Amino acid sequence: MSRQPDFRSEPRGARRTAWQGAWLGAGALALAFAAYQALGARAEARAAETRLAGVTREVAALASRQAALAARAKAGSEPLAAQEAPPARIVADVATVLPADARLDRLAIDYERGGALELLVVARDAAAWDLLLERLERSPRIRDVEPGPEARAAEVRSVVRARWSPAP
Repeated sequence: MSRQPDFRSEPRGARRTAWQGAWLGAGALALAFAAYQALGARAEARAAETRLAGVTREVAALASRQAALAARAKAGSEPLAAQEAPPARIVADVATVLPADARLDRLAIDYERGGALELLVVARDAAAWDLLLERLERSPRIRDVEPGPEARAAEVRSVVRARWSPAP
């Protein structure tokens, strides 16, 4: 059978091959994946902007507090109150009195009660425990030391209550 020429007035579209269809499908999948990634990136950008705004507010608040404390220190006014002391300063003061054979398992700072401390201490032996209590009593910034119940069989584990004071 011979093929008759087509004399229609509208042109016939070219037929796609299987490879062209596969490439078209792959391109459509790539476009959909790129759109999905763009939406995810936009959501991440919004979350980052929200975090940045929060951190900016926090920095502004801390900068104003730092400026107030610097002005107070420059004016030579009274030392920091126990409620205003940073925890790192209190921890450093406690760490200076710990002997080598004792460790601090827990430290609780109660700012509402004027810098009240509760230390859970473990000492290797009774001598280390006694040395710790002696150092706490002699510390210029740690006052009102009250040791809790203790058992001196092997290692000594007890709670010590004290108060941190900013002025020596």
